[in-house]
Amino acid sequence: MLANSVSTETPHINASAGEQLYFFENLIPFIEAVFLLQQTESEEILNLPSEKNSCGGRIRSSSPDKDSDESATDDPPLFGQNENSKLRKKHKKLKKHSIWYRERIHDPFQVIHDFFDASSLASFKANFYEVLKATSEDQFYQKGSPNEVLHYLERFESMINVAYLINGEELGIRFMNSKSDNRHLFQLNQKMSHTLLSTDQISDPQKVLASFFEYKSLKEWKEALIEINDFALSKHPAHEWGVWIDVLSVFVYSVKLAEALYLIGRTYKE
Repeated sequence: MLANSVSTETPHINASAGEQLYFFENLIPFIEAVFLLQQTESEEILNLPSEKNSCGGRIRSSSPDKDSDESATDDPPLFGQNENSKLRKKHKKLKKHSIWYRERIHDPFQVIHDFFDASSLASFKANFYEVLKATSEDQFYQKGSPNEVLHYLERFESMINVAYLINGEELGIRFMNSKSDNRHLFQLNQKMSHTLLSTDQISDPQKVLASFFEYKSLKEWKEALIEINDFALSKHPAHEWGVWIDVLSVFVYSVKLAEALYLIGRTYKE
């Protein structure tokens, strides 16, 4: 339904592609909320066993029961038990600011693997560049179907969520920091092709994560994604509406983040 709505073959709709996507983004959580509220009310009236008890408690607090088996998998496996409180705060903030990618991340490395399993670094750079370029043009995204924009941004949001979760955390993996690693470093550089990372950043990619969130906070990055989505699917460039998107800086920081997470994922795998 969404793909048909934003298709260029339906010009009779009096709304831009970005406005239509915004409508669907807000419609989905509204439908979910109505469903859960109605289900809860019917269970209270009929005194039926609640589905939330069998599905991990989608309505009640997501804090795990210390005596339950579920608590063992509530946080990513790479962090120690002493980090659980800090991680829960991060998860809570991610849930609050998530736009399209709303899944709770139990294994950050698996999310990184899934991202690069579906898209190479080169294709991510090319696709993200085209999306950003469309925000300053007098026509909406033309390199494919408009719903591809939403797909690319949702996938990139998963990378932002992973980066926020592992930023400043002890990952328990060793990065390249000696001359004996030069050969491995050369091999990775060959695979990454025209990397924007410095040698120092390649040696410690977590520095890239820190600078990414120094440039913009988690909330600001999510707001930027919404603006990028809206104006990439609009017939009017962002500056005509008084919105300034620093395309070059956003592109550089985003590519560096993807490259850093690629290195972290590869290092963990090996």
